[in-house]
Amino acid sequence: MRVQTKLRGMISLSAKAGKVRSGETAVRAAARKGEAALLLAEETASTNTKSTMDKLAAAYALPLLYVQDLGACIGKPGRTMAALCDEGFAKAIARINDEHGGVEGE
Repeated sequence: MRVQTKLRGMISLSAKAGKVRSGETAVRAAARKGEAALLLAEETASTNTKSTMDKLAAAYALPLLYVQDLGACIGKPGRTMAALCDEGFAKAIARINDEHGGVEGE
């Protein structure tokens, strides 16, 4: 199974479980409150969005993962940023990403 398919499946499952916050305001709030375990960004997002996510990740010491079709994964087409708010799902996603050398290693 392709790495992207596994990642998108796990992200989708976490969204169905209600563990994903999306949109800039919700992502910032989740990071600020310490609820976020992992930041997610659309890999085709604008330079401004990527910069915002990079800064949030650095400011709150959170891992950041770029994925394909983020909005579709979380059931909200058009969203380019999200915060995963569950340690278990975050660890599972990180494990999938690490085991396969990241998305670029497909």
